[in-house]
Amino acid sequence: MKSLPVHQGAFTVLLSFDCNAGESEQFASELADFVEQRMRFHPGFLSGLVYLSEDARKVVEVFQWARAEDWQAYRSSEDGQEGLRWLARRSPHTDFLELVRCVDAPVPGDRAGSPHTVEE
Repeated sequence: MKSLPVHQGAFTVLLSFDCNAGESEQFASELADFVEQRMRFHPGFLSGLVYLSEDARKVVEVFQWARAEDWQAYRSSEDGQEGLRWLARRSPHTDFLELVRCVDAPVPGDRAGSPHTVEE
């Protein structure tokens, strides 16, 4: 399984879009294309992820910027303004997130500190 990018201290934006049946896959693909072809080239961009819910009624985008100022500069750019106009028609729910902690999977065989470890 591919691990998700986690950037400590990054400015993280989460956008959630409600979709009608049958349109979410196309929208998710268009959104991912925009991130890949336009957004990622702006200074301070770190990563972008696009998700489709299991019932295909929601598309979620998570992207990270080095600083909030980088995100604001992107939003003020020509690409950012075009993206805003395109996405505004879908009325996304927007959250700005702060990472509290990243917990990685343990190294194979490492059970130290596990609550399931039997102490003798």
